[in-house]
Amino acid sequence: MRRTATTSLEAFYGTPAQYMQDREKQVMAAFTSHDVTYTRQQLVDVAELPINSITGRVRSLLDKNALVVRGEIKCHTTGKYRELLGLPEKRQ
Repeated sequence: MRRTATTSLEAFYGTPAQYMQDREKQVMAAFTSHDVTYTRQQLVDVAELPINSITGRVRSLLDKNALVVRGEIKCHTTGKYRELLGLPEKRQ
């Protein structure tokens, strides 16, 4: 592996999980309480971002444990199941 690739990986994994990009903050702002859950498609309307921005930010937030999958709901249009996303449960 080239040195630049290694350096980029080190920088990526060295970034604190608390650090969030502006778009990630915009997605997180939609979750106003621990009771709120959304599918990715619902987040498009709530966060007012395109679906391609939502999917990338959600994946990043799931990796940082800022969001968790809290269940599933069946899509009335496609008949497929969609993940419900929400804030992690509060630690006691």
